[in-house]
Amino acid sequence: MSHFRSFYRIFRWAMLAALVAAIVLILHTSKPPQVCVPPDAAEEAENKIRQFQSAVKQGAEDRLELTEPELNGWLLNNLAIRREGRTSVAPQTQESLIALAKTATGGQPLDGMSAEEVQSTIRDVKVELQEDMLLLYAIFDMQGMDLSLELQGRLFATDGYIRLEPTGGKLGSLPLMAGTLQAVVKRLFDSPENKEKFKLPPYIKDIGVENGALVVTSR
Repeated sequence: MSHFRSFYRIFRWAMLAALVAAIVLILHTSKPPQVCVPPDAAEEAENKIRQFQSAVKQGAEDRLELTEPELNGWLLNNLAIRREGRTSVAPQTQESLIALAKTATGGQPLDGMSAEEVQSTIRDVKVELQEDMLLLYAIFDMQGMDLSLELQGRLFATDGYIRLEPTGGKLGSLPLMAGTLQAVVKRLFDSPENKEKFKLPPYIKDIGVENGALVVTSR
């Protein structure tokens, strides 16, 4: 019995040390991707999108390609990102930090935060296009603290919906486990309140990243 108690104490302290290390990594925001957005990038993206939509309306099969600067310029103009000063928020507690660490390490399920709640806390978004993959980088406010989230994967369309096949991710500087990555993507794309937001127009055949550009093809 004494051996069991000794093992339990060691195990408990090891788990505590792992959680503390996870919290430190989570609170250390990762370095954002180096994305250059020229002043005219958003306008160039809008022009390409209008030309693509015009061709589709005329019944012609077409292909839309957005470069990394154009995509980020368009996102900057069209996403409802909160940029003003913080409103009053609940203070970060030891319990909330431990719960966050357990979530990131796969020890407990993600909470039921809706897309609207997440969007209201987002402070910055950048997308890096990497050959046939993309890296989504976001800074969001969680209980008064800025945290970074990275999701890397392959973008594709299936059954008329946008999907992401995750290949990696981080919360702060903490790499996310495969199970947690799958849970994040499932929550984002498949939950009843979010799924229809990722439904593509019927004239879109496919979407993905090719040679460092976002490519959308029509039927």
